[in-house]
Amino acid sequence: METLRRIDRTIAVKQEAGSLGSSRWSNKDLDPVPANQRTWTAMDVASYWNSDQMAPATWDLGSTMVGLGLCAREAIPLSFVAFFVIGIVLTLNGRIGATTHCSLPVVIRASFGIWGSYLAILVRAVLAILWLIILTYLRSMIVAVMTGAIWPSFLKIPNTLPPKLGIDTQTIIGFAILWVFQAPLACVPVRRLAYFFKIKAWSSYILFGALFIWAMVVTKGKGFVLTGHFDEKLLPQGSRSWAMIAGLNAVTGLYSTVSINIPDFSRFAKSPKASWAQLVAVPVFGCIPIAISICCAAAAEQKYGQQVFDPASLCSLFDSRAARFFAGLGWFISTIGVNISANSVSFATDITSVMPRYLSIFRCSVLAGILCWATNPWRIVTDAPQFYSFLSSYPVFLAPVATILATDFYIVRKGKVDVRQFYDPEGIYRYFHGVNLRAVVAWIFALAPNLPAFAHAVDPTNPNPQPYTYYFSWYMSTFGAFVWYLLFNYLFQPHSSFVEEAVYEVGTVEYTESTVASSAEKGEVDADKEYAAGVVAV
Repeated sequence: METLRRIDRTIAVKQEAGSLGSSRWSNKDLDPVPANQRTWTAMDVASYWNSDQMAPATWDLGSTMVGLGLCAREAIPLSFVAFFVIGIVLTLNGRIGATTHCSLPVVIRASFGIWGSYLAILVRAVLAILWLIILTYLRSMIVAVMTGAIWPSFLKIPNTLPPKLGIDTQTIIGFAILWVFQAPLACVPVRRLAYFFKIKAWSSYILFGALFIWAMVVTKGKGFVLTGHFDEKLLPQGSRSWAMIAGLNAVTGLYSTVSINIPDFSRFAKSPKASWAQLVAVPVFGCIPIAISICCAAAAEQKYGQQVFDPASLCSLFDSRAARFFAGLGWFISTIGVNISANSVSFATDITSVMPRYLSIFRCSVLAGILCWATNPWRIVTDAPQFYSFLSSYPVFLAPVATILATDFYIVRKGKVDVRQFYDPEGIYRYFHGVNLRAVVAWIFALAPNLPAFAHAVDPTNPNPQPYTYYFSWYMSTFGAFVWYLLFNYLFQPHSSFVEEAVYEVGTVEYTESTVASSAEKGEVDADKEYAAGVVAV
């Protein structure tokens, strides 16, 4: 038994002075960010979004828009509107992190409950790790193009891997090179990543500026996808209006993931005001890759006879080896930046909260790096296209979570939360056995209308009784979560979780029992039990 205790002490995350709560609910990575580590300014927030949006994922939206039958002069204004909408959600949830100085797994305990928070956390973490491993594989082809530009003989290396593996020698070498650079950077503390995001931002300016100039020289501003109109009868949705709605939904849903976990980064802000930079940065930086993507596709069609959107395929078409290398280098830095900001950090922060006694962000980042190899992402992409469709449709699960988080903080509580109680399992955010049923049921009700169309998107053989609702699934889920959550809180008000004064700054606090009187001691009605009874009755 003593040996087991010794092992436990060895592998447990070392708690620092000032840690809140027991090791079951907190460690140094989950504690509120100390004042001396809040270093992010509005410019750093803008650089973060430059890093996250000037990337292949946003670039691919150009292909999505053209595939829907929209030309550049339709797609670009539509994208600006969509990015502005998701920018509002990002700004609201970003201010929560900047105000409380806590990450998503901690702040979401106020809305979903101490135990109920794991639902939202796991929904986000699963998507983060899956996209991390898949994007690492997909963008490894860019590394192969770069390497071939330096050593042309690399492209002639015979494939020695068996066909059943689903990957060739050149691609797996590119995957290994990308992983070697990405994995160590993913382990760097978040507060120090601001410098990397600035480097990535400047490299993106150069890359996208050069690609835009090249496209304009080739096309002279002319081209069907730039100025033309697709025949409305041939559009996949049957009409231009539905095509625009589907495009609006696709762009907005792209950042459903980050709209939830933005507190993981914004908690390092010097002031909540820094989050307002997102309201401008998100729509501006988001439209640039889409516009240039469509321009480059038009240029490739005129110059090479094929409409190309994939960054690796586009780079491979360039005649100059130097052009192939430097364009590939820009995409290489961009890929690492978005993989860290949108996926690796999110997964590590979320999973840390599951077992904070033994897990830290560093340890979970190492785990994420290992999973990039262990899961064989090339098999997922080549052998499971339906699974890939599942990931692309996943935002319908995430939109209600982001909405509930913002609605709870700003409307239900009017910004009044007690940070100390985030770490107390018997505190005011315990609700009904640790779960806020209002949030869970609102999430289910908001998600339900989209499930038939979601199942059809994953597997077309499944019936889809309401095909058009899925075209605006993000907006439907968001609106549904907002209405249902407000309704449940109006009918069953969570009196026991309200505080008269907000507590954002905390010192050294040790919890042996709840520091806030229970609802019974205050003489209030326990609305959680009343609400649970109502749900059971329904």
